Amino acid sequence: LSMASEGEEGHVTLDVVFQLLLFLFSLFPELQNGDGQRSRMDRGTSLPSMLEQKIYPYEMLMVTNRGRIKLPPGVDRTRLERHLSPEEFQRIFQMSMEEFNKLALWKRNELKKRAFLF
Repeated sequence: LSMASEGEEGHVTLDVVFQLLLFLFSLFPELQNGDGQRSRMDRGTSLPSMLEQKIYPYEMLMVTNRGRIKLPPGVDRTRLERHLSPEEFQRIFQMSMEEFNKLALWKRNELKKRAFLF
């Protein structure tokens, strides 16, 4: 990286980097905590896997007292809610995914427990 002016070929300006970071934070709010400060990403979660979340019916993702037979392949056990359709997410949590992601981690975990997705 270089602090070159925008016109110089082969260099990236700090402004471009900053804009890219803002864009990534908007895509992945879990990179920030509720105060707008950065927090570390979950270990084992790659960017491609975050972008390629498959959607499954709620019933296939639920955790019950008797356990679950088997999760579908590729499902992130720690982020079951991300595999719900936006409509089903809204129905179960009574809020959008964006609103959910703005909540504190402890609150998200409580809601996931109540929905049998923890």
